[in-house]
Amino acid sequence: MTKLKEYLPQFNNQNILVLGDMIADEFISGQPERISREAPVLILEHQNHEILPGGGTNAANNVSSLGGQVYVAGVIGDDRVGRQLTQQLENEGIETDGLIIDHSRPTAVKTRILAGGEETVKQQVVRVDKLETHPISAEIENKLLNYIEEIIDEIDAILLSDYGNGVFTDSLKDKVVELGQKEDKLITVDSRYSLKSFEGITIATPNREEAEEAVGFELEEAQQIEKAGQELKADLDAEAMLITLGGEGMQIFTDEGSTHIPPSNYAEVYDVTGAGDTVIGTLTLSLASGASMVEAMKLSNYAAGIVVRKLGVATTNQAEMLKEMEEGDQDG
Repeated sequence: MTKLKEYLPQFNNQNILVLGDMIADEFISGQPERISREAPVLILEHQNHEILPGGGTNAANNVSSLGGQVYVAGVIGDDRVGRQLTQQLENEGIETDGLIIDHSRPTAVKTRILAGGEETVKQQVVRVDKLETHPISAEIENKLLNYIEEIIDEIDAILLSDYGNGVFTDSLKDKVVELGQKEDKLITVDSRYSLKSFEGITIATPNREEAEEAVGFELEEAQQIEKAGQELKADLDAEAMLITLGGEGMQIFTDEGSTHIPPSNYAEVYDVTGAGDTVIGTLTLSLASGASMVEAMKLSNYAAGIVVRKLGVATTNQAEMLKEMEEGDQDG
């Protein structure tokens, strides 16, 4: 345990590039008043409206809240939401010069309507997604690559956050991974739909569903999980593969074999939204700070155990992690 704690202060010294799909999470909340006469739906009295970092920007926000210096690269639209999202990131000290305005698409936004009273937990009523998933143009791709080449000497790791919104063309993937390998950078991947297209990386962090989709069979038994992890590691030519298993914890696969750990305080889960971004962010910082693969998994597990006890898209910090580790029962 003592050794794990020693990595936390090292997070402050790490420079991480987060490249991927930038998504704004929009929350509109209101007080239920009555049922509408126009349709069988609630009428809400507007209470609050906010734009928060989601998708790749949530991964960036997690790295930043844990002490890392973050550079983001991706696309936004020339619109209000894009400007608000950029401002939110800059307020957190995140470098946003790599956000390229793509006039062919709006900023990706997921709008959640929440209903509830002042003293009650608000419930999500509906979610509306405004997403364009067509591949970025060659011009936008070149702008992103030029930015990455400009800052590559300043960063310690590249975090690729793929939500399937068109940033990761085959060409961009190949060139970024090739550049990362050439410059001896850690390359971590969180891919929602195209995991097996990221070859030559350091490590990826699929959840059970993503791993099942990638390998083509269900992960219900320990033997199936073991097979999937080793198969994905080999197919991606990765140094390691980490599969998150929800209430069953996490399992990492390396050249030395596999290691499984139980979840941290899973009995107190309130909301798993964005937990994958916390895992990949913490894992990347941990590896950049010199942690082994298994140590990085344990640190990520602690961080995930904190954010799932918070409502909505959440982050954690070093102080919360230190407290979680001191109260936890994992053997560090």
